[in-house]
Amino acid sequence: MDKFDRFQLLHQIFKAHRRPVAIRRLAEKLECSEKTVKRTLYQRRDCLAAPIQYFPEQKGWQYDGSANELFELPGLWLTSDELQSLALLMHSMENFGKGLLRSELLVIDQQIDRLLKARGIDRSAFDQQIKVLPMAGRQITNHTFIAVSEALLHKKQLEVQYLSYSQQKTQRTLSPIKLVYYRENWYLDAWCHLREAMRTFSLARIERLQTTRQPAKVVPHEKQKAHFEQSYGLFAGPAKQTATLRFNAEIAREISLQSWHPQQVGEWDGDNYLLSFPYSDERELLQDILRHIPNIYVEAPAQLRKAVHKRLQAGLELFSGKG
Repeated sequence: MDKFDRFQLLHQIFKAHRRPVAIRRLAEKLECSEKTVKRTLYQRRDCLAAPIQYFPEQKGWQYDGSANELFELPGLWLTSDELQSLALLMHSMENFGKGLLRSELLVIDQQIDRLLKARGIDRSAFDQQIKVLPMAGRQITNHTFIAVSEALLHKKQLEVQYLSYSQQKTQRTLSPIKLVYYRENWYLDAWCHLREAMRTFSLARIERLQTTRQPAKVVPHEKQKAHFEQSYGLFAGPAKQTATLRFNAEIAREISLQSWHPQQVGEWDGDNYLLSFPYSDERELLQDILRHIPNIYVEAPAQLRKAVHKRLQAGLELFSGKG
């Protein structure tokens, strides 16, 4: 443990204790000698003007009572483990978020870098030792992300021009509910005033947007939960069907460890694994089923099984030159 970590831990200890703490107890918590603890205490008092006092009657150290509530370590003070975790988070945001918050977080990022260097930790090693493999992520502008976030936090409506998957443009008024990062893309769950219902919008398909002064519509939490949590994947809405999928022995063990739906029910049937869950829209579910062909079979409903068969048949016709 370096001196920066000891500074931080001492601060946490003194903030948490209302009585003086014995030097022996401090040495145990900091995992060092009593001599090192005393040297650290003097460094904090002399270099950081920490209001540390020794109380002979209690034979312990404590912040001065009048300054205890007011004193804070200057700047960003974290332990080495906390700093490295924060740096890893920043690294992940830079890669997964495609630099969306780079300018806004630049000052913090630079301070983290400086503090890591003071501890002898090479920040550049993260780039060499962490691999990020983005796939199928769509680019969104920093302006779009920030504007949507601010409207969400300030509970204001958004006026947007939206380009659908089928390339149709519509003007929408949205009351933001929640930002969602799903399968390497950002989405906005919102109340759509055009459709008078909750919908999910891809931020990458928002071509223009403007925050209005109108307060966002308040959608009760239970109504949100019923709409979004009964669905499968990105497609929301009240559940209409229950899918039952059979996975053969080759992938059954792996599937039994996965979460496909918050309300899923799994059971073993010999070496096969049966997975059941409600869903409202089959489009994304179809894609996931096709990924596991030929180790999956749709037990129910028949409508879903027919849809899988139709998709497979269309693919066979295309690859055989009949499509």
